[in-house]
Amino acid sequence: MKRRILTLMMSAALIAGTQSTVWADVEDYSDGDVHTIGVVVYDPDSAEMEMFADYYRDYIQEGFPVKFIFSGKIADSEEEKAFIEEAKAEGAEGVISFAGYADGLTNVIKTCEEEEIYYALGSNTVSDENYEAIKDNPWYMGSVGPDLETVYQAGCDMTEFFLDKDARNIVIMSGGASSGNRLHQVRTWGMLNTLEEKAGLVLDEDAEKLSATDKVTELTDKDGNLHVTICPGYTEGGEGLDNLETAFAEGECDTVMSAFHVSTYLDKISDKEKDQDSNIMVGAIDSFSEQNFEIFKEKDSFGNAPIDYVRGKYASMAGPAFAMIYNAITGTPDVVRENGEAVRLYQNLWTAKSEEEYVELYGYATGIYENAYSCDDLMQVIGQFDMDADPQSFKELTEASDVESVKERIFSN
Repeated sequence: MKRRILTLMMSAALIAGTQSTVWADVEDYSDGDVHTIGVVVYDPDSAEMEMFADYYRDYIQEGFPVKFIFSGKIADSEEEKAFIEEAKAEGAEGVISFAGYADGLTNVIKTCEEEEIYYALGSNTVSDENYEAIKDNPWYMGSVGPDLETVYQAGCDMTEFFLDKDARNIVIMSGGASSGNRLHQVRTWGMLNTLEEKAGLVLDEDAEKLSATDKVTELTDKDGNLHVTICPGYTEGGEGLDNLETAFAEGECDTVMSAFHVSTYLDKISDKEKDQDSNIMVGAIDSFSEQNFEIFKEKDSFGNAPIDYVRGKYASMAGPAFAMIYNAITGTPDVVRENGEAVRLYQNLWTAKSEEEYVELYGYATGIYENAYSCDDLMQVIGQFDMDADPQSFKELTEASDVESVKERIFSN
């Protein structure tokens, strides 16, 4: 059996009605040349995880001599260690983790050392404490993803967007913040601080602590013109839906801001719109997933897209994590690791404020030819394909993740 690798030489694009051309060099690889990589999945049913998995299966696996082994749902570091051992037994040379549980990460890396299998964190970051403990281990390549400052700013920016649209009766869906999900906490923290600073919301305790409340919490400004209700809990297997119904029963709502996806409760929002006979603006810090793509194409009872704002991750931001592992398993780990240390590299989130923006950015995240991290881009930072690849070029490509940098890469070819 033969596999093909496509080296994309130019991108195809429709720019102002003009079509450019695509060439691809094709090389054949036998089964013996195909590398196996394990992928740690925190939840296979998550739209975000499906998005990353599709990028690896449908794009990377067609462009490089690799095959991926995906885990089932991994709930903690013990399950992650067990999967790493299983993946090694199935021939995996490296693992990309989209779980990366902070508790037990050092033990996960110890398992990788024992199994002699490389490890990288995709779409994630590590604490200073964990980084210091594992940075010198040669089997740990590093992490790539948004840092906590970016996550916090996402909450701030979404809140400012809706305040500029005169949001006054706001429901905040804080998701897993109450059960220890740090990303959900930080996003909610950013929302609350911005509401305090920009709109005069009175907080009865520190915003960081308040972001993790496990009770439906009502807040207001001193004049009673701004009303904010925090609804904690997941909407699948948690108390989020019940808490949202409680909040909606209390009065009018003009805005829902979510620290996670909104797909599981858009029907509740639609029912509330009908009850109060007015539109509710909806924003989510989520991802540029196919699920959200389909939602944006729908219309609510007022003729609007069900979502007004999305800030989040996108499929091809998983590309550099693949390049980390591919460098390691093909003998060029020093293209990534600088001075013998694992790296911490950071990426931006993308923002869509309309259906048109979402469709455009979704195309850059998932397209075969117009892709934020194309096969050709990644080959330029993999030693097997480019002898000039080094830690600086790897860092530059990885962190050039904003939309303008991506467009420059796509349309300069």
